[in-house]
Amino acid sequence: MKLRKSALIAVFCLGLLTGCGKMDPVENSQETVTTVNSEAETNDSSTAKAADPTTVERVTETSTETTDNTEVSGKNTTATTNGGSLVRRTTAAVPKQTGNAPAQNSTKRTGNAPVQSASTTTTTTTVEIQTDPYVFSSDEIYCKVTKDGIDVTIDGEETQTIEIDTEELINFIENETPDKKGQIVIDDIDLDGHPDLFIPQQIALLNTFGVYYHYDAEQRKFVLWEEFEEIDSCAEVDKEEKTFTTDVKLSEDEYEIRIFGWEDSKPVLHSMTKQYRNQENDLIIDTFDYTSGEEELIKRERVLFDSNGEIAGAEVLELE
Repeated sequence: MKLRKSALIAVFCLGLLTGCGKMDPVENSQETVTTVNSEAETNDSSTAKAADPTTVERVTETSTETTDNTEVSGKNTTATTNGGSLVRRTTAAVPKQTGNAPAQNSTKRTGNAPVQSASTTTTTTTVEIQTDPYVFSSDEIYCKVTKDGIDVTIDGEETQTIEIDTEELINFIENETPDKKGQIVIDDIDLDGHPDLFIPQQIALLNTFGVYYHYDAEQRKFVLWEEFEEIDSCAEVDKEEKTFTTDVKLSEDEYEIRIFGWEDSKPVLHSMTKQYRNQENDLIIDTFDYTSGEEELIKRERVLFDSNGEIAGAEVLELE
């Protein structure tokens, strides 16, 4: 019996040793599988981030590097002119994918993601310009509206302050109304090679009336233009004909258009066209000539309307 017990104990111990040996490979296999799965998840996560358009856009915005076939740029610049005008330009380029290339717009890659260039098409540009509403300028002349008058700057040098009422101008600038024309006009009206000024004093829906200042080259400043005391509406210059025109609206369908020439550096009225309603409520157009020194009616027309009330033309009437 002793021999049998010893034999049984030996067989039982051998079985236990054999069973423990079989458990180790199973545990090692599980650890290996876990390691492989972890690596696979890491690779999948890296690939997803590279294809994520949100991630790519953030990298693109902070990167200044570009690939050979990709053009992506962005600039914001701000500049101030001599007259105090603020100018901001914004330029942005947008790449476009072609072919079967993956949707990756980044010009800089990190990690193990592959670098892929993408071809681009024509870029788009947006320009935004903002100016000081109190500054009116032409070439190197800047006129800034203040409560004390008009500050004039020429070639970067402040030359004078024109003492004039600016209440209407400031009110227009701060509360601009559609169809109103309220602005300082800088133009060479007498064609002497120097710009002149028209400064609004009365701004309404139909007309803008103001005061003219002539540039005095000897004094290097603008002086009140006495020859324009009776001309108070804004002039439109015709440099080829060497004339200027004023247009005054009397009502929605009534107006007076005057054309002036020059004689001894003084404005001289050449002609006038006047549209008005007569006693019969017909819309009449009279044309006057002043070249002889006197007013002469040279043409009279009656405006014709169609069945819808639209202007269809005009017929010439006999002069009395």
